Amino acid sequence: MTRETKPSQGVNYEQTARLRIIKSEDIEADLKGKTIKKKINKINSIKPMKTSSIYRKKYMALILVVVLVFILAYQFVKVRNIDFATLGSNIEKRVNMDNFIKGNDLILRKLYGINKIEVEKYTSYVPKNNMLANEILILKAKPEYTDAILSSIQKRVDDQSKSFKNYAPDQYRIMSSSLLEKKGDYIYFISYDNVDLINKIIKANYE
Repeated sequence: MTRETKPSQGVNYEQTARLRIIKSEDIEADLKGKTIKKKINKINSIKPMKTSSIYRKKYMALILVVVLVFILAYQFVKVRNIDFATLGSNIEKRVNMDNFIKGNDLILRKLYGINKIEVEKYTSYVPKNNMLANEILILKAKPEYTDAILSSIQKRVDDQSKSFKNYAPDQYRIMSSSLLEKKGDYIYFISYDNVDLINKIIKANYE
């Protein structure tokens, strides 16, 4: 009995090569994918740097310095006003009023040529008679009248100094040593034998 021999099947080398190439590409792509994924995971796993306590302390110190600078700057730039409500009473408590009388709108115009409409507030003490040089005038002028008021008071100082120089040397000394000062819209005229005392009272009454 003769055995039938089946024809041997030929090997398709082209297909095998293609399969191998495909498998190699798949493996390479897979490896690349895993590498990229590892890099992404590594990036994601990086934790943000924690600010050290030293840096935090420096930041807090810097913030504190800035706040203090603003506070100090505000003290210099803020507008301070005289409390006229208590200024007069404080002067009367600490200054001998025997040779003074309290001024009013009429005296303000007669002695200094200043009209009430030119000032916002004022406190005035004038001598009881023309033989005395004691005068105290503290006022807040309306801005448009400040220079004019200052000139009017200076004229009063000049006229009284000339008058006292001839017959009352003691009063001349007081008037010629008087203080006429302008601070913003405030004007102080102090003709008194203790100018520093009145100055301290004025400064103590700033709000």
